[in-house]
Amino acid sequence: MIISSESYRRLASRAPATIQGGRAQYLTAEQTADVSAPKVSAHVYSDEAAKAFDAAAPTGTIDLDRSSTLGSGYPATTSNLLARYLVIREGEEFEFAAAATTVLCYAVKGSGRSFQEDEVIEWETGDAFLFPGGEAILNEATDGDAVLFVVTDEPFVSMMGCSVASFEDAQVKSTHYVGKTVAARLEDVAAGSGRPPERMNLNFASAPFEDSGCVAPMMAAGIATLAAGANQPEHCHDSDTISLCLECNGGYSSVEGSRIDWLANAVIVTPAGAAHSQHSGGDGRMFSFFVQDRGPRPVRTWEPGPNQSEEPDAEAGT
Repeated sequence: MIISSESYRRLASRAPATIQGGRAQYLTAEQTADVSAPKVSAHVYSDEAAKAFDAAAPTGTIDLDRSSTLGSGYPATTSNLLARYLVIREGEEFEFAAAATTVLCYAVKGSGRSFQEDEVIEWETGDAFLFPGGEAILNEATDGDAVLFVVTDEPFVSMMGCSVASFEDAQVKSTHYVGKTVAARLEDVAAGSGRPPERMNLNFASAPFEDSGCVAPMMAAGIATLAAGANQPEHCHDSDTISLCLECNGGYSSVEGSRIDWLANAVIVTPAGAAHSQHSGGDGRMFSFFVQDRGPRPVRTWEPGPNQSEEPDAEAGT
């Protein structure tokens, strides 16, 4: 309903304090620091991984839900992203529709097909693929049991209370990152350096988001590797990072001084701003599939130390 200027003057004379003005809040810098974000620590989803890779696991999803810690009223793994395992038994299928702009999948085990509208992606272990959200996706396992690792921006959509674009209007388009191509690109990186680099990251991108190095507005993703016996320098990111441990080889992460051992197919969530590093156990190269939460987050004020003039570099990846 549109209120006329005369009606508004009568309303204002009776209630000088407007509804809009009542919604305004004014916080000092100290108050902002206290309420900007829940204090969360690194977290390992090992129980959920064990359930997903149990031989008796039924077809269905296993959410990596940390909403009780994040304080959200909806399932969430980070502020803007929700990760889950999708188990598909051989010969079975599973359909789901995510209220999200993006559905990013990584094939951890098995092979199969995923259908959305009139598009199909055939995948196998080591592949990653992307679909727009909103429309149902039908997934089937074609050769043995399969497990997909799925990340969406459902928490962001829930927080904003917005609708998802139709399949035709979606900015995110179906995209297939072929595992064999990823392996070949990593080999090219190693060959170009003249020796196997200790650390190699391969970031995925997708039109129209390649200029930002992202697969979608809310997500950066890719493969991170660390050579046997290598140690990654301590660093931090301005975004929460979800890391799926693919090849552990006795490796571990150090997050804010605490050791987190890598477990096959488990997920480690490293909070934004947390100082962390990775260390290979020396039995072989470590591999992980990472997804970074590039969605809205509280502003972090950083003050340089006495010998620093700018914020330290934050390398993409884990």
